[in-house]
Amino acid sequence: MVQGELLLGADGLKSVICQQINGNIPATYTGDAAWRITVPVERLPENFMEQVMMVWMGPGRHVVAYYLRAGALLNFVGLVETEEVSEESWTARFPWERFKADFAGWHVDVQTIIDAADQEGCYRWSLHYRPTIRNWITRRAALLGDAVHPTLPYLAQGACMAIEDGAVLTRALDQADSIVDALQLYQRNRVDRTVRIVNQSTANRTLFHLRTVDEIRASFANRDEGADRNAWLYSYNPLTVELV
Repeated sequence: MVQGELLLGADGLKSVICQQINGNIPATYTGDAAWRITVPVERLPENFMEQVMMVWMGPGRHVVAYYLRAGALLNFVGLVETEEVSEESWTARFPWERFKADFAGWHVDVQTIIDAADQEGCYRWSLHYRPTIRNWITRRAALLGDAVHPTLPYLAQGACMAIEDGAVLTRALDQADSIVDALQLYQRNRVDRTVRIVNQSTANRTLFHLRTVDEIRASFANRDEGADRNAWLYSYNPLTVELV
């Protein structure tokens, strides 16, 4: 038997702890699958892509690419709509030929990245969605990360939210007089933000997969994604935000 003062459920989308707190809330398939690869920059043409995040959008799919490890690796995420439901796993390999076919006819830069990929290291998994949950805690247990707010990768905030959760929970435990009070403080200060991020990520799925070039141009004509995200998303600091 293991005993402790606090149980922290950080056990992912299929969280057993979440099920014990909230009952069975099954995750459902979104209709999208994610291809993920990393490519060493030496396999790519010199000065291939600026040190910025690049996004390509098209009917039923989109691609995001950005550098990792101080520019040593290029990370590629390709989202495709498909009725084929595969394993929800970071380690599920799929044939490179399937990967290549999913983006046939796309921009030459997309083709260059796919052609440079390790053909034995192409991963694809199905994306699942669970409705947002506002009950994260009991008197002696709390949920964190994907266990309570799994989100689609269309705002690139899944891991960020888990890190924020951990920082705010640590501060709440330091500030409150009891574990019960600390968990309530933690939940009050995290639920609204994570619900907003999950809902925005879900909305981006439609935005990024519009069916025509004209629709895409019209949707982005009056949008300033950077200003909007800087105002509430990127400006948030879990180490200094006031806990109320």
